Amino acid sequence: MIGILLKGIFTGIILTLSFGAGFFALIETSINRGYKKALYIALGALLSDLVYIGLCLFASSFVENELKNFDSEIRIIGAVSLIIMGIYTYRKHKREAAKIYSNETKNIFYVLKGIVLNLINPLILLTWLGITAYQETVLESFDELLLYFSALIVAMFFNQFFLCYSATKIKKFLSDKFLTVLNHGIGIVFIVVAMVLLFPLVSKLIIG
Repeated sequence: MIGILLKGIFTGIILTLSFGAGFFALIETSINRGYKKALYIALGALLSDLVYIGLCLFASSFVENELKNFDSEIRIIGAVSLIIMGIYTYRKHKREAAKIYSNETKNIFYVLKGIVLNLINPLILLTWLGITAYQETVLESFDELLLYFSALIVAMFFNQFFLCYSATKIKKFLSDKFLTVLNHGIGIVFIVVAMVLLFPLVSKLIIG
């Protein structure tokens, strides 16, 4: 049992440090708007992760056989959403503007942002499919699967909390110029991820 818990914790830490769009959104939000707002993004992402895990555990055949029929549509929607978020993030400049926006924005917005960042990225679903398929072959019971995924989700949340809190602590040492560069960089990351999602579709069109 200890081994299963440790495996879940280790996997959760690795997934948190995967440096995807969600990771950079957490860091950017923590620095510009505080770690509490970023934690709402983490909560949204974890909620969508729980949905993915549930699908992989209870409806794996549907996920593997049916969702692939909508691969193109999912990629296009995901890419467009990331491009919009990328442009919006890139155009943010000053710490003062971020603080004003933070005060006016409801927490549900950040939860929805976390959910959207996960849902629009089909690579996350593939990751959960791979993890679930592997663990089903090495773990002996459904209870062990639940223990593993429970440890994984808890580890992800606490690791995200640590990242968000740490980023908030260093923001007072950061200049507005640095924050502008950070926003530019994260905006570009979002757009690059969008291009990665669209690449297979573009390749099919070019190859014919």
